[in-house]
Amino acid sequence: MSRSLTLAAIGACVLVIASIVVAVWPGDTGLRPPGMPSPDATTAAAFTGVYRIGALGDADPGGGRDTVLTRSVTRALADHGGGGAGGNGALATPRLAVSDLTAHKESTEPANGRLIARWLEMEPGLTGVVGGDPALRLPESGLTSFRLPVVRACRHEGAGLSPEPRYADTNELRSSASTADMGVVLARHLAAAPGVRRVYVRGDTAADPTRALVRRLRADGVEVRADDAGQLADGIAGFRPDAVFLEGGAANLAEWLEQVEDSGFDGVKALWDPTAPTCTGRNAAADADFSVPDGWLTVRGHYDVALDPDADRRAAVRRALGDDLATRPYAVETYDAARAMLSAWDTVSAEERSSNEPDLARAALAEALPTVPVRGTLGGWWTQLSEAEAHPVVWLDLREDGRWRQQAEEHR
Repeated sequence: MSRSLTLAAIGACVLVIASIVVAVWPGDTGLRPPGMPSPDATTAAAFTGVYRIGALGDADPGGGRDTVLTRSVTRALADHGGGGAGGNGALATPRLAVSDLTAHKESTEPANGRLIARWLEMEPGLTGVVGGDPALRLPESGLTSFRLPVVRACRHEGAGLSPEPRYADTNELRSSASTADMGVVLARHLAAAPGVRRVYVRGDTAADPTRALVRRLRADGVEVRADDAGQLADGIAGFRPDAVFLEGGAANLAEWLEQVEDSGFDGVKALWDPTAPTCTGRNAAADADFSVPDGWLTVRGHYDVALDPDADRRAAVRRALGDDLATRPYAVETYDAARAMLSAWDTVSAEERSSNEPDLARAALAEALPTVPVRGTLGGWWTQLSEAEAHPVVWLDLREDGRWRQQAEEHR
């Protein structure tokens, strides 16, 4: 009898505690008591039968919106088979469309913890996102009950030589090089240049491209001196380097370039271009008056149809995107990323697409995306998207006769 009373008392206490937890559990944090359904997973009731690929562009510094990214995704959908099932024609319905999320990317929640839920309130059929804002931090997959696949199509900050999170951890694939990727490729190029054993670095060594460059140079046995203060000419004279690398804002670079030129240094000269675009929108830091003297090398993370020496590839890009989009930075990367997502969508079964439960289609697309076979406009490295993520393309340009000339293309 005593044992029964004790167990009954314990059970009553558990029920009271559970009711208190449910009553006070914070509903807007993305967390929930164990066993309770996620509010983000209840969107199927409002689903109208139209699945959507979200296009998340960056805000235009001039106060407008980046329309290039959305146009590139829309073009990819049209080329893939329009609003039907896709290129294989296996399923005529439900319809697939593009949704511009650029105006709806801000969130008042910490770390955008409710951002995906807000998107789904507006677009219950949202199946995947082609992201173009490198600064936007999307919530981790653990905050929701489903997987929303994301492809980052523009330049983003990297993590030096450390391995970056893989798709299985973040639900995000990237189709272009990070700033750290570009720093590593430039370092490899400098280390392989004949006679380069000492490199002088001027700039912010905490910045991703500079940190990655310095670490890779040292790993390759190159001696590096990194300064961010003092007279540049004095540093070069004291260190006697074989190569110089500059990283900074346009105003600082203009002064440093002049100092290097005046010093008579005749070794390898490289810089990080602060005016280069980070996505399909305009670069807020771009300075129309900033110019680079001949003989300087820079690194580029996006395809440039005007600089590509391959006439066949230039023609292919123009055919795919049209003359206007083909000349826009990161437009072809966005187009190829969208085509990869659409190819993965073709593998989602008819049952999963027609179930009136978008969560099932999202999960199936997320599972298929990393290994879907798709050949991109830029070449064979798009044969499998997970391989493209591991080996994004980086271009090297040399300033000659007052203009940039493409010297090489390499993989990270």
